[in-house]
Amino acid sequence: MGTGKTTLGEYIASKLSLKYIDLDDYIVNQEQRSIPQIFTDIGETGFRNLEFQYLQQCIEQYDIISTGGGIVEGQNSFDLLKSQANVIWLDCDLNVVYERIKNDSNRPNANNKTFFELKSLYSSRVSRYNEIAFTKLNSNQPLPELYQIIQEMVICE
Repeated sequence: MGTGKTTLGEYIASKLSLKYIDLDDYIVNQEQRSIPQIFTDIGETGFRNLEFQYLQQCIEQYDIISTGGGIVEGQNSFDLLKSQANVIWLDCDLNVVYERIKNDSNRPNANNKTFFELKSLYSSRVSRYNEIAFTKLNSNQPLPELYQIIQEMVICE
């Protein structure tokens, strides 16, 4: 979370005229309530079930999907992503991520967490990200450079 998935997804989609969706935004629109409200109403397990349901729909409808960082927490979503060809893991310096998200009330698993707590959350997910990712990119680079790297990877496939 906070690595720039939405920004990069929108950028690539606009450059290539592809259909793009941010999965969290899609969930909020479909459910007509915020992610924190969903967590409050049905808990994280309930949210992960919805996330999987909507991920399935989005894979059928969109070319590029930005997911929340916690998508690897749901086994069904994890398995579905693992079966996809081009899952890109955007990684970023944790100090940068922390500054971006530390006061973001729309992130129930990160809101009001200390740097150490965020680092622990990240550490608990790293092996899952690594298992599903086609490639890992450092998102501390400018958008045009990230776009170029991704274009070269997909073309060379």
